Amino acid sequence: MKRRKRYSYLGMLTLSLVLVVSAWLTGFVRWSEEEHTQEIPLFAWQMEVSASVSEEALVPLTELPPRAESVSAPSLSGPSLSGPSLSETEQTEEVTEPKIYEADTSWFDDALFIGDSRTVGLKQYGDLGGAEVIADAGMNVYKIFEKEFVLSDGEKRHLEEVLSERQFGKIYVMLGINELGYDFDRTVERYSQLIEKIQQMQPDALVFLEANLHITAKKSEDSPIFNNENINRFNEAVRSLTDGQRCFYLDVNELFDDENGALSTDYTVDHAHVLGKHYASWVAWILQHAVR
Repeated sequence: MKRRKRYSYLGMLTLSLVLVVSAWLTGFVRWSEEEHTQEIPLFAWQMEVSASVSEEALVPLTELPPRAESVSAPSLSGPSLSGPSLSETEQTEEVTEPKIYEADTSWFDDALFIGDSRTVGLKQYGDLGGAEVIADAGMNVYKIFEKEFVLSDGEKRHLEEVLSERQFGKIYVMLGINELGYDFDRTVERYSQLIEKIQQMQPDALVFLEANLHITAKKSEDSPIFNNENINRFNEAVRSLTDGQRCFYLDVNELFDDENGALSTDYTVDHAHVLGKHYASWVAWILQHAVR
């Protein structure tokens, strides 16, 4: 009888342990399920936040609502440290349209002219005032940085030295006629590199790219290379480099062309350059296209 009681006691103890373990496991499962269901709202909130950010990102910056006026930084004693107001910022970003006007010869006091024999003519026969002139007959974009030029003070300098030693207010460039025998695309590239270098070294200067002067119809018809068709083609490439803000295109051909768009024989003897007495008119025309 005692052995049976011992076994019954062991059976009851075993059953109790089973019940306890079962209850504990049931509670753990329920707790795990509750923890899992608590992650769902968090994930939904993340979706909402992501959606709101994405919608805001699609709105252009200029259309975003302004900051609330009620939110401001604490006042500070002494000078204001805040930036410009919105209206002031908008005013500074407005692009002022350049105004063309007629200037006097003092316009050339801080000017630099770069070119070939046509620019030499402007220097010799026109009144360029105090302008510096870097020009030579036969000059082209392939040699412009190689040659030394005699300056107004009698000293010799390379173009790069002149650009680095003195700041100019305006720079006139007329090159391209002597390059017509070279590869067109390569010449345009070298010309654009020249203008880019000038703008880098003289960031405050106004740059005027002058169209190449036409030749007479007779001379144009005599050459498959040096003709007005090729001149116009290069002039258009030159025009494409201007922006009308800091870099301008000047086409003096309107002053000397005949009704067919060729250099009028009234102004020339050699069919390629205007007579010396007409360079004064050319200079006057340049002054009529000053930029304020």
